[in-house]
Amino acid sequence: MQNFRVVGRPLPREDGPAKVTGQARFTADVTRPGMLWGKIVRSPLPHARIVNTDTSRARRLPGVKAVITAADVSPKLTGRTLSDLPVLARDTVRFVGDKVAAVAATDKDLAEEAASLIDVEYEELPAVFDPLEAMKPDAPLIHPDYASYEGPESKAPELHNVQTVLRAAKGSIDQGFAESDRVFEHTFRTQMVHQGYIEPYACMVEIDSAGQVLVWAATQSPFSARDQLARLFNLPKDHVIAHSIVVGGSFGGKDHLIDIPVAYYLARASEKPVRIVRTYAEELMASAPRHPAVVFLRTGVKRDGRLWARDARVIYNGGAYGAFKPSPPAHMSGALTMGGAYRVPHTRLESMCVYTNQVPGGYMRASGELQTVFAVETHMDMIAAELGLDPLDFRLINALEEGDSNYGGFQYRDVRCRDVLLRAKKIWRQPKLKPLKPGNLTGRGVALSCRHIGQGESEAEVLLGNDGSVRLVVGILDQGAGVHVMQQQVVAEVLGIEPERVTVEVPDTSRAPYHDGIKGQGATHVTGQAALRATLALMESLKARAAIHWDADPAEIEWRDGEVWLKNTQQRMDLKQLASLAPREPGRGFAYYDGRKRPREHIFQAAIADVEVDRESGQIQVRRMSTMHDVSVVINPLTHQGQIEGGLMQGLGMALSEEVEIEEGRVTTQTLGDYKMFTPRDVPPRETTLVPGASHGPGPFNAKPAAEHAITPIPPAVGNAVFAATGVRITNLPLLAEKVYEAMKGQT
Repeated sequence: MQNFRVVGRPLPREDGPAKVTGQARFTADVTRPGMLWGKIVRSPLPHARIVNTDTSRARRLPGVKAVITAADVSPKLTGRTLSDLPVLARDTVRFVGDKVAAVAATDKDLAEEAASLIDVEYEELPAVFDPLEAMKPDAPLIHPDYASYEGPESKAPELHNVQTVLRAAKGSIDQGFAESDRVFEHTFRTQMVHQGYIEPYACMVEIDSAGQVLVWAATQSPFSARDQLARLFNLPKDHVIAHSIVVGGSFGGKDHLIDIPVAYYLARASEKPVRIVRTYAEELMASAPRHPAVVFLRTGVKRDGRLWARDARVIYNGGAYGAFKPSPPAHMSGALTMGGAYRVPHTRLESMCVYTNQVPGGYMRASGELQTVFAVETHMDMIAAELGLDPLDFRLINALEEGDSNYGGFQYRDVRCRDVLLRAKKIWRQPKLKPLKPGNLTGRGVALSCRHIGQGESEAEVLLGNDGSVRLVVGILDQGAGVHVMQQQVVAEVLGIEPERVTVEVPDTSRAPYHDGIKGQGATHVTGQAALRATLALMESLKARAAIHWDADPAEIEWRDGEVWLKNTQQRMDLKQLASLAPREPGRGFAYYDGRKRPREHIFQAAIADVEVDRESGQIQVRRMSTMHDVSVVINPLTHQGQIEGGLMQGLGMALSEEVEIEEGRVTTQTLGDYKMFTPRDVPPRETTLVPGASHGPGPFNAKPAAEHAITPIPPAVGNAVFAATGVRITNLPLLAEKVYEAMKGQT
């Protein structure tokens, strides 16, 4: 076991005090000389042809400085990978909330008034909201020009209203089912869920006298935003500068351009900086929430309980546009997890994102995976019940082991699946909780998940100051996950100094080292490795400097506790002394890390839920949550646990209450108060068990991250516990009291 000096300390995040005291500066706090307020006019219809747009009344309103429609902006389509989204709707609107026009005025109220004065005449078109209906040949075609769109190889022009499709297979599916003794088939549905970040989306655009585009935006990927804007505006990348700014939560929902292009065209038309700040109603109406999904599972099982064949299909309701998905295939990163954390010799998996006339889907924590894991883990419990097997033992029979591969043949390494389940078994075997209210029903459920580790690329620069201080310069913001304190600990550990001597700086994109954005629990892996390698580069340069100063062989120079030593002597220099040898260039280390290849190490987690169900109302109370997590080196236990508890909270929300409700394409959930988002007060007593033993991890010091994996098994664990308590099986989320009550009534 490694002995660490700084790694393993529960250091607090440095951004916390500023956020809780109101000192943090968010995008909506940015002001510029002559700044105007922007407001967007949105479609009230789910699918319609734009017949005419009359902006005359808005233009005549005193204080209005710019009014734009599709005629005033580039006809180019935008998108992270699949380019299918216009800056403003040109001929057709495709969902309630689609952008049609925009205004800029001297104050917020005036901008809202001007937007209300724009008259748009529509010719309503047939709309489709269910993805299964949308795929039928006679359904309205939402994107007639889809075949011409720029996009990835996963595009599917031969399919009706399909954005992208992914497929994977292993073995022979026909042989697998032919050799199976039992076959089980079930269908599951999950709801639309919003990321629930506290800060509504905001952006500010200014075009300076040199023609440079200056951007302040609530984005988790400043460099990606820069690159997309440069392509859209036909500008060199260095003519677009994204400024670093605090982001008030994202969870995947702020990883695309959103309203920046509209603000740019308003700024260009008015020759003034323009700020756009969304309302919460706009957030719920027109953001990029978690995709609703329908999951079809068919599984063949041997008589002894071994899984033998899995034919699976998931249909995601992608909404009106596919532009908001950042992955290379413009799809859900967890789409093909329908094999589960299990050995299945024969698989055939298919995933489709489908166009419909409702709010476009985007990324949210463990994108695409909560939908499939809920289905798989509920399916596993249903099979176990039919076979008369204990649910946890059934999972142990089929759990992945070292040497196994996933659904498509990808070879895992350092598999800790059984270790996690065996630790969970200790809690599983404990006596069931007694009801708090006489007559209530109690039950216990289990779920297992396997989550990949995020990828990306990152640069980092470590600078030594003349006073011996150390600055880490990076291009990635801390959205609340504790990225910067993790980076501080990595740098301090390598140098052998206290973390207080390391500061983290995030300049704008014209000066910052490159980073492709926080995503997919890849921060520890990608940014951590870049920081580690930049620190090692600094250390080597300082050792070389010491060797020259002492006229010694570089091989005779050692690094110990923040100092260089000459072997077999008492000669040494600390960082301040090393800096003094070259005061004009005290010291610099730079590194680029390419972590775009998926690591073979994955993270395994089990969750056990204890619930109590009110027999009279169907109300579910989660009495206790126990989670077991596969770990290697934990760089910061405090932020590690924070990620676990945040995932637990969001998972419980998806399981029990959260849903963006839609009627005929129109979002009827208008505020986060209506949305019923889980808060810390709603979280039950919980126990976290870290399961050690992993010796490999892609992060610094073989660390594995903790973020998205923490959410995935929570909804099925709760659903399985409800079944254990009541004997009723709910296969569509959320697990509302009325669903449980009606199902229990149906038993009698």
